Amino acid sequence: MLSSWKRSDPNPCGWTGVSCSFPDLRVRSINLPYMQLSGVISPSIGKLHKLQRLALHQNSLHGSIPSEIKNCTGLKALYLRANYLQGGIPPEIGELTHLTILDLSSNLLRGTIPPTIGRLTNLRFLNLSTNFFSGEIPNVGVLATFRSTSFVGNLELCGLPIQKDCRGTLGFPAVLPHPGSITSEGVSPIATNRTSHFINGLIIGSMSTMAVALVAVLVFLWICMLSRKRNFGGKYVKMDKQLAQDASAKLVTYHGNLPYTSSEIIKTIELLDEDDVVGSGGFGTVYKMVMDDNNMFAVKRIDRGREGRDWNFEKELEILGSIRHINLVNLRGYCRLPSAKLLIYDFVALGSLDRYLHEGGQDDQPLNWNARMKIALGSARGLAYLHHDCSPAIVHRDIKSSNILLDPSLEPHVSDFGLAKLLVDEDAHVTTVVAGTFGYLAPEYLQNGRATEKSDVYSFGVLLLELVTGKRPTDPSFLRKGLNIVGWLNTLTGEHRLDEIVDERCSNVEVEAVEAVLDIAAMCTDSNPDRRPSMNRVLKMLEEEILSPCLSESYYDPHLDI
Repeated sequence: MLSSWKRSDPNPCGWTGVSCSFPDLRVRSINLPYMQLSGVISPSIGKLHKLQRLALHQNSLHGSIPSEIKNCTGLKALYLRANYLQGGIPPEIGELTHLTILDLSSNLLRGTIPPTIGRLTNLRFLNLSTNFFSGEIPNVGVLATFRSTSFVGNLELCGLPIQKDCRGTLGFPAVLPHPGSITSEGVSPIATNRTSHFINGLIIGSMSTMAVALVAVLVFLWICMLSRKRNFGGKYVKMDKQLAQDASAKLVTYHGNLPYTSSEIIKTIELLDEDDVVGSGGFGTVYKMVMDDNNMFAVKRIDRGREGRDWNFEKELEILGSIRHINLVNLRGYCRLPSAKLLIYDFVALGSLDRYLHEGGQDDQPLNWNARMKIALGSARGLAYLHHDCSPAIVHRDIKSSNILLDPSLEPHVSDFGLAKLLVDEDAHVTTVVAGTFGYLAPEYLQNGRATEKSDVYSFGVLLLELVTGKRPTDPSFLRKGLNIVGWLNTLTGEHRLDEIVDERCSNVEVEAVEAVLDIAAMCTDSNPDRRPSMNRVLKMLEEEILSPCLSESYYDPHLDI
């Protein structure tokens, strides 16, 4: 109970976060996100028969979801994400026939998903991600209409929405088999064990164990592909055919749900050439790998000279491979060869924000203000997850628009997290500058080379400015004046020239919205790292100041009227 609520007051309609209908004065909405609430959700919630909206997300609530919630027969929106709720989803929730939004993500919920949810014919948004749900996703009613994004981060789930077979197979083997085990029938089974990594108390990922096997076929095919071809500035390395017998080569996968055999992966790798190169940067060349069923993956090739010690690299990679989040690019596996490492990621169709924002990617689908704010919010969620929900915390070190990838719905996915630490020496921080990200680097990082969460916050602030202005951090118009994007912004805001700041491709933008984002960016890019907010605070400000008062209108579905 909030301190401002008074038990002696018979009329709760004036309480903070409570809205009522008139003239009957029945509680219609309880909206209390980010209030640092603790305790349990009382079964008395079922007495609020006229309740339409219950928003208690981003608090510290524990206990179970009371089955009495079924009595809130008018409920349309239920937001309980990012708490510590336990137990299962009460099957009675299927009696809330008016429910349109159900968000239970990022809790400690477990058990099976009740098929009664399939009865919710009005349900238009469902998020059960990042919990401990297990078993088969019921393919009934409205449940059959939701995609995998509604269920990510529940590694014991299986079923059609996530394209994971429920018969107990792990799909993509953890290690390439001996060539003799590949027959016309496919690949012989390989025994695997599973281990888990704990992320701030939550089991976020599991992976197959690694074993050494002969990989002559894989290395031979890479020899065919990597014979000094031109590409986007990257270099192909010609490998010695004798390396095919090197027992140190191996293939490791994470999450255990790639529905392909090793031979299928090998066949596809064989066909890769310079036409499949989709990018090249400081950490290596990236290829698009298309499987026979048209599913796509990104393969990042890293020269052996770019990595640190093998034992440390692989240990850190295990941690990165265990991380799952809707706004992060999932690492699906890697292949270690004597001359290179190949990291396998989910492929994100539209490519980088940098390309989309600066290189004509907006021709088909322009980035209006709402789309840019969606990208900012999703990127903040991914980065806040790395900082605050991973244990130990992961500092990205290289936040920039080319590391924000966009899917067809313009949902952002942060890529290359953790790679800077793995692939660059601790005392060689200038390598990041050489990679072309100077404009994003915090002043203290340039001075002492020590990356922290606050240096990531600075880079995110620069990214916000890039979204608002449509200009790269080192735009020639800044450099001619001896400025970067932060200095340029300070000059224009000091002279009240707001109309010159916003990208001209953004029309009908409210001044208050721009000022709010610029205020957040200014806090993020403060020269003193101690004065910068944490990413959790940045995320909260974006959600509250930019997307409030009704989060669902801007993030979940702009057409919902709750």
